[in-house]
Amino acid sequence: MESYSPPFMEIAEGKKKHIAAFYKEEFLRHKCRLECQRPFFQEKTYEEIESVLNRIIDEMDRICEVDNFEELASHLLQRIDIVTNLSSSKVNPLYRIH
Repeated sequence: MESYSPPFMEIAEGKKKHIAAFYKEEFLRHKCRLECQRPFFQEKTYEEIESVLNRIIDEMDRICEVDNFEELASHLLQRIDIVTNLSSSKVNPLYRIH
């Protein structure tokens, strides 16, 4: 027997999937930027950062199940941006890694 989901729940789930896809794409952009910056990192540091990015990308569908996932994904993206400096965010330069 199939369970019934009210239409608003289906819309909410669809919205979550679209937002998760957006964040996944953003993290992939940061990963590409990181690859371009590889010569500027020690190998161990690069591998650690790459591992974190891969884990976030791989687990984005699970991250989107958290109640405040938009806030969490946004925070993770800001933290990665401190490393990659991909966006034009107004992060204090003192906090940049390089």
